[in-house]
Amino acid sequence: MKQFWMIILMLNAFFVFGQLPTDTLNLPEFEIISSKNTAAAGTLSYKIDTLVLQSEATVSLSDLLDIHSSVFVKNEGRGALSTVSFRGTAASHTDVLWNGISISSPMLGQVDFSLLPVFLSDDISISPGNSSITETSGALGGSIQLDNQTDWSKHFGLNVLTGFGSYSTTNNFLHIQGGNRRLHLDTRIFFNYSKNDFLFKNKNIADIDSLTGRYIYPVQKNKQADYRLYGIQQQVEFRLGKNSLFKAIYWFQKSDRSLPRLNTYEGDDYSNISRQAETDHRSVLRYSHFGKNGKLNFQTAFVSQKLIYTLRNKIAGQGYQYAIFSNSQLFSLFNQITYRFQLSENTAFKAEYDFDFHHVNTFDSIGKIGYNRLQNEHRLLFSWRQKFGNRISTALLLRKNWINNRNLPLVPFFGISLKALQNGRLNIRANIARNVHYPALNDLYWYPGGNPNLKTEEGLATEAGVDAQFKIATITFRSQLSLFYNNITGWIIWLPAPQGYWQAQNIKKVVAKGLEMSLNIAFPIGKIKVKVLVNYSYTRSLNYGDPIVWGSNAIGKQLPYIPLYSGNMTIDLRYKGISINYINNSYSERFTTSTNELQRRDWLYPYFMNNLYLSKLFVFGSTSLSLQLKIYNLLNEEYRSVLGRPMPRRNYLLTLLLKI
Repeated sequence: MKQFWMIILMLNAFFVFGQLPTDTLNLPEFEIISSKNTAAAGTLSYKIDTLVLQSEATVSLSDLLDIHSSVFVKNEGRGALSTVSFRGTAASHTDVLWNGISISSPMLGQVDFSLLPVFLSDDISISPGNSSITETSGALGGSIQLDNQTDWSKHFGLNVLTGFGSYSTTNNFLHIQGGNRRLHLDTRIFFNYSKNDFLFKNKNIADIDSLTGRYIYPVQKNKQADYRLYGIQQQVEFRLGKNSLFKAIYWFQKSDRSLPRLNTYEGDDYSNISRQAETDHRSVLRYSHFGKNGKLNFQTAFVSQKLIYTLRNKIAGQGYQYAIFSNSQLFSLFNQITYRFQLSENTAFKAEYDFDFHHVNTFDSIGKIGYNRLQNEHRLLFSWRQKFGNRISTALLLRKNWINNRNLPLVPFFGISLKALQNGRLNIRANIARNVHYPALNDLYWYPGGNPNLKTEEGLATEAGVDAQFKIATITFRSQLSLFYNNITGWIIWLPAPQGYWQAQNIKKVVAKGLEMSLNIAFPIGKIKVKVLVNYSYTRSLNYGDPIVWGSNAIGKQLPYIPLYSGNMTIDLRYKGISINYINNSYSERFTTSTNELQRRDWLYPYFMNNLYLSKLFVFGSTSLSLQLKIYNLLNEEYRSVLGRPMPRRNYLLTLLLKI
């Protein structure tokens, strides 16, 4: 796999740097096509293609990012916990913003991406590294923005999407929108269910053939793994005169899922039965006023979550008894006021104040342990964006945070962009920033193991990159290449403590460095439209902690579960309503220990995942019907995402989308 991605990387470098002008090169006229968010100089933010969002409407955000971006997705199993990390950082260093508010759990410090349906978002943007500072604070790795847009030209629209697949899987979605020039309504309803009872060969348990001495691995069913997810999202937007807008969005969601046992489990079917139920309410109210040279935005929002986790065992003569019954209640209130002012064509300012309030009450009624804590957070942001002529743009941002009584260090950001060619076909960007991440409440107060004396994590990161976009004859190219370096001190990690339990600690330093690239090529072959998209990442995330804690064999080694190489490729073919999509997703080997041991038990071999989508569009006047067949794990490979969690072999999903 290394050789394959090195070839792709060299091709990318050729496409980027090969467009520098020479005395003899004459290119035909071209159309500039860009998905780059130019909100701040020196940053790189990109959106997932609209056609991809439509094709992947039935999947979770974790599945979408896994096969259509360069971020690393750690998946605990089909329908189970999924987390995302950028550029060799931890899952807690990734923030998710839904219409401008963070939905990362203040208790856990992270997001379960398996519970975020793609269907609910119109725009999904990815901001790696320091680019996240323009949107949020504390995301040392990066941020993901989920936004809902209003199509004022749509007076009525109806989408009905239903899917049926392997393991008794059903996906059902309904989207209704409409309105007039002053009022627009948007309603989305969804219900997903899967029995999730796939068969797998368990290579963690084996008998030995007495004649041949070979291992005999049992074929087992993925039991206690069903899941269901349903909810509704309602959006209302008013035009209040010529210069004002009011927008309200409410999102209710409920999930209920069994958590399958590790495949090392050798007990009976009546023990170690885990289940998790989660109820979420999220709401955003936003008022925007547009002036001649400025925009005033006021937003208030709340997030409420109830999380129940249970673990049961069957005891003879007593029936099922709870070993754990944990009830967690989370409530967050967000308030934000923002003013943007365009002083001139070349100068713009932005000022923002945020006040957030979090309350977490978690208690295990069996173990009689838990905590009840409040957290207040004040944030200030000031930015100055300046253009010098037609080629140079700069951005200076300053963030300042206060959490409870702790005064966090200042977060400065400076970025610069340069148009290397006057027509904008080649752009060079660079940025440098400091960022800080405050511990999650579980890190501070969980019993046992929480550490209220934890320090904030601090990252000093820099990035440089080049973006190219051009067209030769009928072939359109877009290419991006980024080099990054992030020095994080005080990294928070849970380690075994002398008292016999795990405890949250700060380790000395982690250095994450590497490169990312993307290459997008579009061209016709006769009447067939072809699009090829390639993403690639090379990431070295090295532990430089205390040898006394880690042992000298762990110093300078790759952090557990972070792949050195990762990438994906999508080939999209379209002809007269017929489309074929081939998707390849690859990871290099991953280690599960800090010493990077190659033992079979502690090592995840490289995996190559292949998916194939086949679809046909039928049009009847203003109504369309799309039929799509998705084949996952096309080559029927055995693979592991994390230790002890089974993954399915080849499986299928058939979807029908009706649009009126």
